[in-house]
Amino acid sequence: MREAGSVAPGPLGGDRCSAQIEAHAALILRLVDQKSDITLREIQAGLAKAGVSAGIGTLWRFFDRRRMTRKKRPPTLRSRTAQTS
Repeated sequence: MREAGSVAPGPLGGDRCSAQIEAHAALILRLVDQKSDITLREIQAGLAKAGVSAGIGTLWRFFDRRRMTRKKRPPTLRSRTAQTS
């Protein structure tokens, strides 16, 4: 028979893994500062050189939490001859 402890359930759901990538935030942001048009794959490779394993989705969520976008395509001018809508 147990004398100590609780039968209440533990915490459910939530983010359990972001702390691992957040520990390397300074390195990730430094990579972005060094090359402003860096891709997620290049960031992943830079982290791998430092011995950190991170997936593309993990990196995407890292930037999403900071409201940072990584769009690669420049804006294009609207076509004058073709209908666009």
